[in-house]
Amino acid sequence: MTRGADGDCLALESGDLAAFSVDELAAWGLPVVLVLGASGDDATRRLPALADRADGFVFADDDAATIRQVVAGITAGTPALQVRDLSDGTARTINALSVEAGRIADALARLADQQRDGGVAQQPVDAVFVRRLLKVRRDRDRFFPAEIFADPAWDMLLDLIAAQLEGKPVPVSSLCIAAAVPTTTALRWIRSLSEAGLFVRQTDPADARRTLISLAPDAAEAMLAWLRLFAGQFAVR
Repeated sequence: MTRGADGDCLALESGDLAAFSVDELAAWGLPVVLVLGASGDDATRRLPALADRADGFVFADDDAATIRQVVAGITAGTPALQVRDLSDGTARTINALSVEAGRIADALARLADQQRDGGVAQQPVDAVFVRRLLKVRRDRDRFFPAEIFADPAWDMLLDLIAAQLEGKPVPVSSLCIAAAVPTTTALRWIRSLSEAGLFVRQTDPADARRTLISLAPDAAEAMLAWLRLFAGQFAVR
């Protein structure tokens, strides 16, 4: 049990995961923070269900300031983690992700403006088109080492817009799989992209034990703008 500024939360380390079921965690009625170690830790084998249940994540190399901020945000019900509040070690790590997430947000905003202004030929897009793009990205792994093309933010953005077009919810665990990187890396990106305002976390209305991720409206609009521009460039002329 961990106490935050506005109440208690349940902090689970990777070694504790085998001791609890998702239903048992729900019965506690407390926010849940997962404290994650190395991505290859055997104790994280049950992570998918717990990731969907967790209200937040901290990592083995997060310092005390980061952990306090994450816990404070969760117990208060609002995001409290700000890069400027962190000590140097973790700040550099998170700031690098946050800067990249901000760059992505700015680029998507410019694409949305281009769509509104017109000028470039556009084509309608659907979920099938986006899933084909994702498949092509995965097919590269048959010919080249996957790590040289690792781009979890873009893979997650594509997966979320495809799911939106399909009308399907996306739990945290599914989005981690779509990122095609170790789970802890994917969760870091989810945290940073949520803080950058691109992702929205919400409780599944059909199952309060599960957290869903969706694109913020502006991010969804920008993704559709880029996809239409991209499709327009390759349309048959």
